[in-house]
Amino acid sequence: MAASLTVGERIIFHLSQYTKYHDSYDVPIDISQDGIAAALRISRAHAALELKKLKDSKDVAERLSHIKKGRTKRKAYFLTPQGEKKAKEIMQYADVNAIDLTPFQDIRKCKGPELWDALDDKFKPVVAMSCVFRKPFRREVLPDIATSLLPVDERGMVDLPLELKEYVVSVTDPEKLKDYHSFAVDYWLHWDDLKEVLYHLVCSKRFADAEILVFHHAKELLISPDEDLLEAVSNIRDVTKGYSGLVHYVQAETARRVGKHEYCLIVCKCMEASSIPSERFDGYMIEGLLNMDKKEYALAYRAFIRARGVYDDHINTALECHIAESLIRNGDYHEPREILERLLSRRFEEPEEEARAYYLLGVIALKTGEDDEALRMFALSRNAMNTKQTELYNKISEMYYSIGNRDRSLEYALKANNLKLTGTF
Repeated sequence: MAASLTVGERIIFHLSQYTKYHDSYDVPIDISQDGIAAALRISRAHAALELKKLKDSKDVAERLSHIKKGRTKRKAYFLTPQGEKKAKEIMQYADVNAIDLTPFQDIRKCKGPELWDALDDKFKPVVAMSCVFRKPFRREVLPDIATSLLPVDERGMVDLPLELKEYVVSVTDPEKLKDYHSFAVDYWLHWDDLKEVLYHLVCSKRFADAEILVFHHAKELLISPDEDLLEAVSNIRDVTKGYSGLVHYVQAETARRVGKHEYCLIVCKCMEASSIPSERFDGYMIEGLLNMDKKEYALAYRAFIRARGVYDDHINTALECHIAESLIRNGDYHEPREILERLLSRRFEEPEEEARAYYLLGVIALKTGEDDEALRMFALSRNAMNTKQTELYNKISEMYYSIGNRDRSLEYALKANNLKLTGTF
């Protein structure tokens, strides 16, 4: 037996770790052709060729099996008694000759220390580079050396276990990690994944670039805030004055929406201490919304009133609706009715806010036993939203017309017209 294992021997060694599934209905994908190719870092065609040889030599048996979490049956491969005997011989030979079998294992099953110690120095940078990624990424972006090292799934994506990634990152030179994170920044910029771009900018200590990204893409980032976004944005350090308001806003609002109340409140208090009025206003607003989330309506009302005090000469319709709702939820109906009726005497710039004002008046009417008035307010609320939808359809129609797509333009123009014909406004 040679000092280095052949591909066939590596397959036998790999399958020897799955003998317990020989009689199972559900089997892991690791013993399918795709799984074997991924584990050994070889092509599917090469795996198929070697598996045929092993079947012909009676070392491996093939069976249609149900793959865990899969919808259909696929061919799975198991060691025969002869194959199991050969696997023992491989391991005995390795033990006697002090051959480390770790490099021949599926890298995803290796413990961090044992993999790192057994890894050739020329492979370590590629593995470390792969370990900074939080999400699966395409192996093709790595140097060619990675082809024989890193396993991929059926889509050609690399996704190493968290425990392995954490260990490798912990033993890698911090300066090199910055370079690897910058590499990941470029990768995710290509795929337009702003959350991952932000995360890797922060990890590479490129805080100035991170705050610029947040400043220009705050709305996009807050479309679907999650723990990943919070991890990235909360670690931006030394925010410059010109960007602080929006960066703090995204930090506080993301924390509020993912349920990190304590951190949210800390950032809000920082914003409220700012010399910039807009930042103070946003701090009070988010603190109020946080208290609404926690059903602490009196505290929410207090924060909203402080927000109102930042701009005495300006009425913010969204804020006034928040104030009214906090009072309603606290059982007060007279003051919010006055606030909402005063709002509705003015012109709303946003149909959503007009709809909300009518809706809250409908809630007050319900609470005070005015059922007919409640129905009228709810109908007006719906009308306001239909107005918004009509505007949207018209804009889409104009967009399609401008690019020469007359059919789609007409389709959306008709949708807008149909809403008007319902007689709701």
